[in-house]
Amino acid sequence: MPTERFYHLPEEKKKLIREAAIKEFCRVPLEKVSINKIVQNADISRGSFYTYFRDKEDVLEYIFEDVVFQLQHFCDGVLDQNKGEFWELPSRLLDYTLEICETNKMFALAQSRFGNQAISQMLDVKCKYGVGLDAPDQPDTKGAEKDQNGTGQIRAWLRQLYHRTDCSRLTISSFSEFDAMFSLCMMNMMAAIGEIYQRGNDKKLARQMFDRRQEIIRSGTIKH
Repeated sequence: MPTERFYHLPEEKKKLIREAAIKEFCRVPLEKVSINKIVQNADISRGSFYTYFRDKEDVLEYIFEDVVFQLQHFCDGVLDQNKGEFWELPSRLLDYTLEICETNKMFALAQSRFGNQAISQMLDVKCKYGVGLDAPDQPDTKGAEKDQNGTGQIRAWLRQLYHRTDCSRLTISSFSEFDAMFSLCMMNMMAAIGEIYQRGNDKKLARQMFDRRQEIIRSGTIKH
């Protein structure tokens, strides 16, 4: 992740560096990404680059995790604003995700062949957070190992989100069930984004399909 010096830069400068990096990750495979190209397009020196980042992989990780952090912060705010009511969150999160990814040119990165490969390589190394029911709320005996690839931080945040949620309005009774429910909502959101930016579907139609799938997740498929 970036150094403190990078975070003290003006927002416009950080945006310029981020966009220069995304442009380069879209241009060539990760192993051929040129730091010289990044610094040239960002109008900074090579020496300055290394006071901000360790290497090009560090830049890619920052681009990805900066978006994740914004999404997490948004989720926290929505739940706090709605006093723990969960079901407004997925719909608002989809709108916010589309907004920030378009603003940060994340879709351009994900849609390009080389950008998509770079993200996949990074996620392979970091062991992408998986979906599924854990053993019910058991102590995490591999926490140190998970923290090394960021998964532990995601799960810690998800537990905080669980405690922010008013579960008295839900049928879930444990964190592991909340984990499964949240994961289904995130898969639905990613499906909607894929329909728009990979299949080229109309946004309105993709949103209607998202809402329908979300209602199935919320209500289930068994008649009562």
